[in-house]
Amino acid sequence: MADPPRQGRPPAPTFIAPPPLPPVDLPNLDINIRQLAAVTSSVFDCMRWLAEHRLITNTFSCQACDQLMRLQKREGWDYIDGYVWCCPGCQRRNSIRLNSFFEGSHLQLVQILDIVYWWCRDLRQVNVIQETGVSKKTVIDWQNYIRDICAQYVIDHPVQLGGRNRTVEIDESKFMHRKYNRGRFREGQWVLGMVEREKDNCCLIPVDDRSARTSLPIIQQHVLPGTRIITDQWAAYNALPNHASVNHSLHFVDPNDDTVHTNQIEGCWAHAKSKFRAMHGSSDDFFLTYIQEFMWRKQHKTNTFGNMLYWISFYYQF
Repeated sequence: MADPPRQGRPPAPTFIAPPPLPPVDLPNLDINIRQLAAVTSSVFDCMRWLAEHRLITNTFSCQACDQLMRLQKREGWDYIDGYVWCCPGCQRRNSIRLNSFFEGSHLQLVQILDIVYWWCRDLRQVNVIQETGVSKKTVIDWQNYIRDICAQYVIDHPVQLGGRNRTVEIDESKFMHRKYNRGRFREGQWVLGMVEREKDNCCLIPVDDRSARTSLPIIQQHVLPGTRIITDQWAAYNALPNHASVNHSLHFVDPNDDTVHTNQIEGCWAHAKSKFRAMHGSSDDFFLTYIQEFMWRKQHKTNTFGNMLYWISFYYQF
């Protein structure tokens, strides 16, 4: 005689979002804060949205016995998400955040997602604290984690500017120093800047000094052969090929050729420094990551939120 069917609750699922998952196109994700709030209105809704967008794993295999773990409800202060992966064989448990960008945090998933969203919208830090209800220190920590994504992207994707029939403006500027003998003394940091006119793309590299020995190899690394190069009349640039310069002590545009100017790189400096001033107390220790953030934003001006989520998912592949 056949065994009678088992009674009771059905087994817990082995997934967060029902498979197959929909295709993901994060770089083109078009969502505003109201829409984001609607699709992440509950803890589980937020988990499902993150799983569908490959930001947390949708299924998990036990590392001890290789069985598919099951998603089970758990309550208590150490189960902030209310769910945990549990192996039906060895009873091993894993956080749903394991190996993800969100791992190790005691913030709710939606709070972290909101911090990422408002960082992408370039909201001032004090307003991010108000919108998310998170402490200043925690917001700063998470914004630094986001900048780490920018930094890794910039390292992995070295900027190449110019080429034939293209123009690159080059200049140097000093950041984070005291002006007009006002404020706390800071030594400051020299930055070599290169901007391609045709694409409005930039490459900013902190340098120890303004010597030709330092600057020329960096320019050769990031500016393609055949590029028309425009600079000021600093002597170190004279060795550059296909080079024109403007004497800023006399005029900002060459009176004999109105294409010879450095207006675009000067605008880049103004934009970058205005962001630094708005940060009110940026740390010297993180200066390089601030520069890398600026470059990342320059390259991802369209749909910044979707692009940041894409690179988070890329660098935290399961």
